Amino acid sequence: METEMMIQATEIAAGQWQRFRDALKSADLPADDIDLPGRTFFEFSRDGETVGWGGFEAHGTDGLLRSMVVEPAYRSKGVGAEVLRVIEAIAAEQGIARFHLLTTTASGFFEQQDYAVNQRDSAPPLISQTEQFRGLCPGSACYMCKALSANARK
Repeated sequence: METEMMIQATEIAAGQWQRFRDALKSADLPADDIDLPGRTFFEFSRDGETVGWGGFEAHGTDGLLRSMVVEPAYRSKGVGAEVLRVIEAIAAEQGIARFHLLTTTASGFFEQQDYAVNQRDSAPPLISQTEQFRGLCPGSACYMCKALSANARK
């Protein structure tokens, strides 16, 4: 019988930003725009231990998955999938119907989570005009998207 991990999401507050930036830097993820308006980021914990970070930008009913990173000690243990599930559920609860992302290293992981590879120029205009698309992520990054369910959190 599979048991659900009890991962808690806490919106990142002032005292946590440096730890988040350090985690992004160690994972070679961009951090230049994380404090701009319209972005929501979370610290994820399990049993009082930080297991990862991540969040999204909302652009109407489209969202851009941002800066998801799992602490090295928790990688390859299902934590990333659970963190993603929680981010998707929060986004769906906030009215986001479709998630988009760019990745240079994790397309296989996201394909396992039902994200589809698409041509970068097929992204909706509000998504293609984000900092991620316009320059933070290289042109070689894989563009992926997924429809979210309003009942993503079970």
